[in-house]
Amino acid sequence: MHRRKLLTMALLAGLGLAIGRVINLLRKEGVDAVEFKTSIVASDLEVPWSITPLGGRRYLVTERPGRLVLISPSGKKLVASFDVASVGEAGLLGLALHPDFPKKTWVYLYASYFDSAGQIKNKLIKGRLDPLTFRLSEVKTLIEDIPGAYIHNGGRIRFGPDGMLYITTGDAAKPLLSQDLSSLGGKILRVDDDGKPSPDNPFPNSPIWSYGHRNPQGIDWHPDSGVMVTTEHGPVGHDEVNVIVKGGNYGWPLAVGKADRGEFIDPTIESGGDTWAPSGASFVHGDAFPELRSWLLIACLRGSMILGVEFVNQMKVFGIHMFFKNVFGRLRDVVIDEDGGILISTSNRDGRGNPRDGDDKILKIVPA
Repeated sequence: MHRRKLLTMALLAGLGLAIGRVINLLRKEGVDAVEFKTSIVASDLEVPWSITPLGGRRYLVTERPGRLVLISPSGKKLVASFDVASVGEAGLLGLALHPDFPKKTWVYLYASYFDSAGQIKNKLIKGRLDPLTFRLSEVKTLIEDIPGAYIHNGGRIRFGPDGMLYITTGDAAKPLLSQDLSSLGGKILRVDDDGKPSPDNPFPNSPIWSYGHRNPQGIDWHPDSGVMVTTEHGPVGHDEVNVIVKGGNYGWPLAVGKADRGEFIDPTIESGGDTWAPSGASFVHGDAFPELRSWLLIACLRGSMILGVEFVNQMKVFGIHMFFKNVFGRLRDVVIDEDGGILISTSNRDGRGNPRDGDDKILKIVPA
């Protein structure tokens, strides 16, 4: 267990300033003084992709090679294994619980697979979790034939405040799919708990909620405004944080970053020439870190850090801060636990990192 002060470096201070420009080394009053401690929740994992708290210090975690595992104080237990296309960035990725869990014990997963022609595709599946044995049964596919590839599979799934399931999909290394409304590639999808498109989606009989995305891997909703935000990998640099609106076109590949073209929606934040490789994202809520409440925390792979974004005045960006830069290596997911603690997962065994002793790990950050 480690104890230290929470130090941040601000990339943006004040409204209307250029994103990515280093303004100063802001030591925000109250934030710099926060002391915290870190502990290891789990170690020796293999590319943990998504973390979902169950309560009682128990967590469901997907491992990209195809395993759904339960992490608890007694150790790691295999819940289910899946025959997935575990190549490159593909595999067992997103994870979500039914919003009425544990009354309805459905677990939802996003998985890559090889179709009959040997092509990589992605699918949404669900299964029933036994609350006593922690075994998965009644597994069925809800959506299939989502474009996939060695790279750019998207993969984050989360239920929104409206009770609908949102799914991020990548362009499967075929950029023009993102602009094709007949394809599910490069989109944010919105479906009910049976995988059916909502009748109030912007395109008739389609699960598509927004389009023009390259490789979105993080999604959450502001705890006060309910505004939906996603993170997205850019081509070289130009990583994005986007505020998502119904039916919005976010430009890829016809526009990159802040293009100022009226037919496309510009990102709220982009990294400019820097590469963050933003993955999982969560808004801080609860009482554990009141200084960070409503900040968006983003796990960064290439950037090897947690990026913290302050929003004010209806989702205007006030500040961007770096946490844990190069401390834990590549980071894949960040989730707020039931007690307000911050859970992060490393991704140093994904073929692009430098594994350390005990990698991959899930770590928990709480006030000291």
